[in-house]
Amino acid sequence: MIQTNQAPNSLFRKWPLFVVLFTPLLVMASATWLYASGAYRPNEQSNHGTLLQPVLSATDLTLPEVTISENRQWQLVQFSPRCEQNCYDRLIEQRQIHKAMGKLAPRIDRVLITTSQTEVDTGELPNLNIIQRNQPVLSAALTDQVPAEDLNRHPVFVIDPFGNLVMYFLPDHDYRAQMSDLKKLLKLSTIG
Repeated sequence: MIQTNQAPNSLFRKWPLFVVLFTPLLVMASATWLYASGAYRPNEQSNHGTLLQPVLSATDLTLPEVTISENRQWQLVQFSPRCEQNCYDRLIEQRQIHKAMGKLAPRIDRVLITTSQTEVDTGELPNLNIIQRNQPVLSAALTDQVPAEDLNRHPVFVIDPFGNLVMYFLPDHDYRAQMSDLKKLLKLSTIG
């Protein structure tokens, strides 16, 4: 009489099934533990400009309250209290970035906030809205997040169609980095 032992054979056949089912669970549990414990957190950022967190309002930059309408746009707002040659060079750079945005350019409006009397050549800087203030009073929330030395270097603030200050760029930021961030924002946004 021949005896067959089925138990070890059936367990051996189920082993690959256990491996296939429990490997994803082990990977997910390990990844969750590594991230939650802080043992591994990616430091990678995809933005090049400086993000404002928490997001501020356009009124913090002395702009009027945004009214939600059908033709709202993203805004590139250059803050230059004294608009001299550095300011003008920065305006030229922003015009070039605006042109280089191609089909996305109509979704962006350019604004200059200044205290000085500025005679801008409208032929050289078309579609630039100039807001002149005697003395712009910036909100405490804005001055807490943006260092004073950055405010004196002609920062360009990105404002979404709802009037939120999202980020800002300094002259140190390469124009390609600014275009990359703008394209990313406009691609992900269905508004404006």
